[in-house]
Amino acid sequence: MESVHKMQHSNQSSVTCMPGHEDLKGTEVEAIKKFKKALGLDDVDAANMHLAIGRRLYRKRLDAFQKLIFVSNLVFGDASDFILPWKHLFGITDYQIDIAMRENAKSLYALELKSIGRGLDIGTLIEVRRVQLAYKLFDEVAADMFKEHAKKLVQENISSALSILKSNTSAGNIPTEVINEVNSILAFNRLLTVLSKFPQGERFARGLGPISLAGDFDHDMMVGDLKILYAAYTTEVLSDGRLDDEKLGPLNELRNIFGLGKREAEAIIEGVMSDVKSQVPA
Repeated sequence: MESVHKMQHSNQSSVTCMPGHEDLKGTEVEAIKKFKKALGLDDVDAANMHLAIGRRLYRKRLDAFQKLIFVSNLVFGDASDFILPWKHLFGITDYQIDIAMRENAKSLYALELKSIGRGLDIGTLIEVRRVQLAYKLFDEVAADMFKEHAKKLVQENISSALSILKSNTSAGNIPTEVINEVNSILAFNRLLTVLSKFPQGERFARGLGPISLAGDFDHDMMVGDLKILYAAYTTEVLSDGRLDDEKLGPLNELRNIFGLGKREAEAIIEGVMSDVKSQVPA
């Protein structure tokens, strides 16, 4: 009788911890594990309750059923293959299980990435890696997601800089805020580059490295604005009319980030140099 009561409590706990049409929060696995431990349930009894919930959700609430598969498999770990016979009971395939695991892991990992800004530190990168492994998200997928997140942060700087630049009515003056936004991009890119070469980097989040917007589906639509911003930054860097290796370094780095061609960037630099020299009194 006591075992029955425990199983009923386990069932109620699983229902409470599992959202319906709500997004997963990332706390469900630990909550179920703690409740299961508190009740003293063994894996088999607890797994039966998860399967019972699956019977209620299957064919009625596919998204919730997929979340159940994901959370349950994480709760029971390696034992899932033996005590959670999803394929046998529900007639689903390995591919469908893989989809449930991957898509829910991606959703939770995306939630984790949202909290990451430009000020990365080692502790954050180690924690992000831990979360990725806990969700059993493949390295390749995690790397792509991290890179996309880094690009979004850079695109925020670009949008802000362009907004300021286009609203500026002072001819010939590049607002300090625009230069600050570009410097923020360069600093973030350098940090990602340094961290990608850090000793014991295998402990860090996947996807570290230099940023490039080249190849993005909307890059061709953005390239006109990227050239405008590149020209503005070049104008500031070359305001004294001198071009040397020290100045070429950040200009080349920004060209790579923006995904501009070498000839495109060189043409912009030459144009800026020509304008600067034409303004110097004879």
